[in-house]
Amino acid sequence: MNSDELDDLVASTDTGGRSPDNRIVVLLIAGVALAWSIFQIWIASPVPYTTGFGVFSSGEARPIHLAFALFLAYLAYPAFKNSPRHVVPVSDWVLAIVAAFCSFYLFLFDTDFMDGILGTRLSDRPNNPDTLDVTVSVVGIILLLEATRRALGPPLMIVAIVFLGYTFLGPYAPGFLAWKGASFDAVAYHQWLSTEGVFGIALGVSTDLVFLFVLFGALLDKAGAGNYFIKVAFSMMGHFSGGPAKAAVVASGMTGLISGSSIANVVTTGTFTIPMMRRVGFSAEKAGAVEVASSVNGQIMPPVMGAAAFLMVEYIGISYFEVVKHAFVPAIISYIALVYIVHLEAKKQNMAGLPRASEPKPLKWGLISFGITMAVILAAASAVYYLFAAFQAAQSAGLSLIGTIVALAIIIAIFAMIRSRLGEEGRGRFLSTGAMVLGFAVITAFLVFYLLDFIGGFAGDATPWIIAVLLGVAYVGLVRFCSAFPELELDDPNEPVVRLPEPGPTIKSGLHFLLPVLVLIWCLMVERLSPSLSAFWATAFMIFILITQRQLFAMFRGESTAGTTQRGFSELIDGMITGARNMIGIGIATAAAGIIVGAVSQTGVGSVLAALVEFLSQGQIMLILIFTAILSLILGMGLPTTANYIVVSALLAPVIVALGQQSGLIVPLIAVHLFVFYFGIMADVTPPVGLASFAAAAVSGGDPIRTGFVAFFYSLRTALLPFLFIFNTDILLIDVTWYEGVFVFIVATAAMLIFTAGSQGFFMTRSRIWESIALIVIAFTLFRPGFWMDYVYPPYKPVPPTELAQAMGAAPPGSEIRAIVDGLDDVGEPITLTMIIHVGDEPTGEERLEAFGLETYDDDGKVLVDNAIYDSPAQAAGFDFDQVINSVLVPSNQPSKYLFYIPALLLLGLIYMLQTRRAEPETTSKTAGQGASS
Repeated sequence: MNSDELDDLVASTDTGGRSPDNRIVVLLIAGVALAWSIFQIWIASPVPYTTGFGVFSSGEARPIHLAFALFLAYLAYPAFKNSPRHVVPVSDWVLAIVAAFCSFYLFLFDTDFMDGILGTRLSDRPNNPDTLDVTVSVVGIILLLEATRRALGPPLMIVAIVFLGYTFLGPYAPGFLAWKGASFDAVAYHQWLSTEGVFGIALGVSTDLVFLFVLFGALLDKAGAGNYFIKVAFSMMGHFSGGPAKAAVVASGMTGLISGSSIANVVTTGTFTIPMMRRVGFSAEKAGAVEVASSVNGQIMPPVMGAAAFLMVEYIGISYFEVVKHAFVPAIISYIALVYIVHLEAKKQNMAGLPRASEPKPLKWGLISFGITMAVILAAASAVYYLFAAFQAAQSAGLSLIGTIVALAIIIAIFAMIRSRLGEEGRGRFLSTGAMVLGFAVITAFLVFYLLDFIGGFAGDATPWIIAVLLGVAYVGLVRFCSAFPELELDDPNEPVVRLPEPGPTIKSGLHFLLPVLVLIWCLMVERLSPSLSAFWATAFMIFILITQRQLFAMFRGESTAGTTQRGFSELIDGMITGARNMIGIGIATAAAGIIVGAVSQTGVGSVLAALVEFLSQGQIMLILIFTAILSLILGMGLPTTANYIVVSALLAPVIVALGQQSGLIVPLIAVHLFVFYFGIMADVTPPVGLASFAAAAVSGGDPIRTGFVAFFYSLRTALLPFLFIFNTDILLIDVTWYEGVFVFIVATAAMLIFTAGSQGFFMTRSRIWESIALIVIAFTLFRPGFWMDYVYPPYKPVPPTELAQAMGAAPPGSEIRAIVDGLDDVGEPITLTMIIHVGDEPTGEERLEAFGLETYDDDGKVLVDNAIYDSPAQAAGFDFDQVINSVLVPSNQPSKYLFYIPALLLLGLIYMLQTRRAEPETTSKTAGQGASS
């Protein structure tokens, strides 16, 4: 496809494929999109709350948000493939206006103005809709389903219709699926007028959180950050073996921070990366597959993660910071493994990298550069935050400012020592790449920590204004620094790249783009502001950058500033319109998914499906996980990632937790939600409907189905991770210290690389079958060494339930005791559960039981639960009156599970030695062959 056809592909899936010829219509659509962005910025800002004007509650903002989305959906998306694309039919104008009114109805008819006309507000008649309410609800749901079909395709619409039909036809459903059904008025009210259906949590997340993050990404891209990230990735990775593919992975990972769309990510970066990959030896299908695998994984990269991160905040009830913390390590590991997959593919075919403008660098600098590159790309975004936390820890530990300065001096000395050993050429490159950025992060974190503490001490309420001024000064200073380097021009993807750009000037030319990202991360993770307010401040700063950067660059470069301000405003308006149009599909998807969630809550089908899945899995947690993964993949073939996540998590997340508890596996809810989300994004890859694979094939010219299969094979490491963090929650940094987290990251990364080598059939050279199997077993051992140790030495030993108090007294404080309990489920059926009893630090076992909130009594040798005190840990664990405690499991003196690392590493060393010996003759023979041919 040419560039126009690719733009049309992205538009038809993300922003709408219609482009009217009538200028007035174009301006109207753009004006509505711009108004939507302005409205969203307004409700996210603190201005309404400080002035008392224009305050919208979440319940008031949701109907307005959906009204904008529905209106734009009917104007931007044609009804059918052969529908006119350069004109908006009268029928679509009518549908757009009616659909917007049906949504706006919930806001308009709940105001004091309509109260004076009608005599009653909508909220004054809960569960008692009148004829007008029902009519508006029915028309609104029908038009929402049609907008869903246009913007997202038939699958989500069909699933929503099936669930809607089930609410009416419940009495006629077969067997255990039957239920009493609901009246027409009840369904209309529940789905449209209440906050249980369309206008529920999912649409609320889209309104309050997702829009601002999508808008922030669109503005960042309009400012030039997307091109900057691509150029930086190529300048730092393109010269390695198979360099363009590695650069594609890194570029997609960085653009994934600002793009919530897999398809847009594929086309944005793939237009440049796929032709380059083909030039160095990748086939069309493999080049497309690398781009697909890396682009789709952009959705799992914190801090944005599409819309799923914000939905998890609402569904699980934990902070946004916790979601990002838990998702960070798996995302980083997945990207490192993908870089390694590309490396192995390049080694298999002896691919070369692209040449640089200057002479190739020494091997030692190449190794250092690679390490620094990975460190910068994968960790720089959070470096300031973690260094800030380290300074806080140092202060709380009683270390003085002088002690911190000494520690900082040691870090600088280490960097200086490395620099001194690199030689003259190496020093310049070292300072111009990752070391400079990381050193800047260290110094920035140090200064910001003490500077903010100092400013807050005397400025009080004026602190935010002073910080804003300092941030502006830092921005102007960075622009002054960046202006000394050439502006990064957009490359023509059809022209071959003869030489790569130099990393130093490339990186330095756009450092100011990192400031708004740092503001976002700082507000989210350090100041712990709400995601909405954090995105607002980052977006506000991004608006300031768009308006001023052109003029500042021209001024510092001694060029004419005429027209620069106008160009900045033009890019700002274009970015706001693009951000709103990118949100059409997300707004429609969350609203349509609300129909499904509303049907589940109204019919109780969730518990029925839970019983069905439990029956099919026979209580086996692994089977339920496999069923959940398959369901996510099937639904994901037609549903957007966000809608897929909403549906599957609503249906099966509680089931996995419950079955895990019955089988003795305590699964945190965040692990289950991430499990569902990971397999939801895999659907963008999986044939036969993986849209990202079709987009990549359109660029590469390869077969889309084969591209999808290769991409799925490359994505196996993403499919493996969810199973691993269900059984080893350390990977999600749950209940681990910071040094344990570092250890987990190193070991998990090594294990994933070894798994990748095993699945790819190539380690130091091509692997034999037994070597590939052994590598996979080694990777599993590193990921979960406790699996083998539990077979050798059980982690718990049973004690009689009558000795529960004595066991509590003997257990070390902070440990856990497990109780196997017989009770009844929600419908009165017998059930066996595994309960966790946390051991406190009270002097006796009886006092520890009392602090836990559990009261028991002995009934002829049977230990029954007499009471689980209200709002106590015992009640939270699931204890209830009249349950029978069958057995108590106390921790045994199990040897360290990490002992199994020894045989695993020895086996790895053996494979390394055998393959190294085999690789040497191959290298010698290739060299000899090349000499003979020359």
